[in-house]
Amino acid sequence: MGVLRRFVAPNDCVDCKLRSSGDFCHLPSGPLEMLSSIGHLTLYPAYATLLTEGQIPQGIYIVCSGRAKLSVETREGKTVILKIAENRQVLGLSAIISGRPAPVTVTTIEFCQMKFVEGDNFLRLVESDSQLALTCATLLAREANETFDDVYDLLLARSSTEKLARLLLSWVAGVPHNRDLRVPSEFTHEEIAQMIGSSRETVTRLLSDMKRKELIRIEGSTLVIPNRVALQAIA
Repeated sequence: MGVLRRFVAPNDCVDCKLRSSGDFCHLPSGPLEMLSSIGHLTLYPAYATLLTEGQIPQGIYIVCSGRAKLSVETREGKTVILKIAENRQVLGLSAIISGRPAPVTVTTIEFCQMKFVEGDNFLRLVESDSQLALTCATLLAREANETFDDVYDLLLARSSTEKLARLLLSWVAGVPHNRDLRVPSEFTHEEIAQMIGSSRETVTRLLSDMKRKELIRIEGSTLVIPNRVALQAIA
């Protein structure tokens, strides 16, 4: 799924060409070197399961490159995709810090480069370094706020049409207000249904309706939103 991205596998995090501001990447050289020394750079293929809902994780995963989906399973056995993780997000942090089972299942959706840090080693480092502990607290607070926002948006949208419109708009949230907004159409109708808590048949019907109303169009593997304002009106 998706286009294979370029990977850079450095010996340590300090010299990593993927390093960016925010998350653990912004740590001072001392804590960053210690974190790097106890971590293992690993490449995962698409559809690899990193965390399993209800199970204690072995450690944390830092998404250096690539993307993974976070999902849960309902009592009826239905899968709901909560979000797509990328850009150096830290997976499994809340479970490792709290000592509780993972609240979500994490599965790669394309070839991923991850920095894995074993849980016990990570906790010892957190206990010994205040800067790393503060970073963990910041990431957990951000995770809680983002989760609240996601739940609020999901509850605010009363119909599947509104939920789908909100999802499509979220994909172009950071895109300038050009007339034609383009995003790779790389998720299946089943996966989109899992993202909005609906059925594949409903998503197929709603996308057809949106194309008929010229709210969206498909050009090859690209989804085009010709009028963001019009889509916002039904979101």
